[in-house]
Amino acid sequence: MIQELTRRDFTGLEPASIAVDHQGNRLALSVVETRDLPPISPRAHPFAVILSGPPAPVLAQGVHALLHPQRGRLELFMVPVGRDAHAASYEIVFN
Repeated sequence: MIQELTRRDFTGLEPASIAVDHQGNRLALSVVETRDLPPISPRAHPFAVILSGPPAPVLAQGVHALLHPQRGRLELFMVPVGRDAHAASYEIVFN
């Protein structure tokens, strides 16, 4: 399933339409950026997604259950890449 995901699966989604299951709660996330990556991996079209969520709690780097509005539950490796008073940002790389 994860190998079938493309950048298009993350573009054009409504704000806060993605969620992460975190300790029994759902945290709403929004896609703020998608970008192509250099084709240096087995994936034909590698890409990255930047998500934005609430400033707390900050999710730890690791595998999280992401709930996608069309693709359902996806176990994906997320890395926190930024935080300010208004939001925390995460990156998911598909390579």
